[in-house]
Amino acid sequence: MKFIDCNHQANIIHQYVEEQLHHSYLKEYIDHPYIDRDRIHFLLLPFAEANGDISLEEVQWISTAMLLQIALDTHEKVTNSEFDPLKERQLTVLAGVYFSSLYYKILAETDEVDLIAILAKAIKEVNESKISIYKGDHADITALMKTLKKREASIISNFFAFMDDSRWEEVVSDVLVYKKLIQERSSLEETETTSFLQALAKVSLPSALRESGLLKKKSEGHRHLLSSLDRLIEGVKAAVHRNMEDGGIVAPNLKKIVLELLPYAEPREMTKLYAEEG
Repeated sequence: MKFIDCNHQANIIHQYVEEQLHHSYLKEYIDHPYIDRDRIHFLLLPFAEANGDISLEEVQWISTAMLLQIALDTHEKVTNSEFDPLKERQLTVLAGVYFSSLYYKILAETDEVDLIAILAKAIKEVNESKISIYKGDHADITALMKTLKKREASIISNFFAFMDDSRWEEVVSDVLVYKKLIQERSSLEETETTSFLQALAKVSLPSALRESGLLKKKSEGHRHLLSSLDRLIEGVKAAVHRNMEDGGIVAPNLKKIVLELLPYAEPREMTKLYAEEG
């Protein structure tokens, strides 16, 4: 089976997105948006078995999904802190709107109305999940994790639906959740609060521990929350490994990403297969 050169295609898309994001004025006041290469590779999965390069239109499809993710991530950076300059906060909001407008502009050029509708659905799902996490509106950890998965994976899951190819949806969603949980753990270790950490504390800790100071290192609440995060991380990692061992993954670039993010001792047969394909 022949696979496209995913690294080459990812480089093309990365450069295209970089060019769209360039704005000299915004660059003066806010951090350059982060472009997640893993997400680009995930969005390339439906094209993995294509012969040759993907088309310009397909590059635009993937780039619009990336721009939409960047726009949503940019809005999350807005704070109410009096220590952050007002102009910087205002420009961060405007940058998110600007990046969203690029998504509409590029899709309009491709006349792909169906993809606009699909990604609009993804925007709705992401924003609803963000609100739910912010409100701490969950009965238990299982419900919270389902909402987190929706927040992290809706854009890619809906893109897979547009491509009528959901083979990788489960494992990609779990990998994105794993990456987010690692970020949340780092935030907790740095005593930075997030809406997810507050929601997790609400469903996993008694009120007495929540009140003891979650962000105070070595406090009982902090230790318990760190332990809850570690259990969730290990659970998601185990789910990804099961998916790999069941033989559900065929794209070499996805194997490479998973193995780099979630290192573990592969079964002998999988190690051999990975060596042959990659």
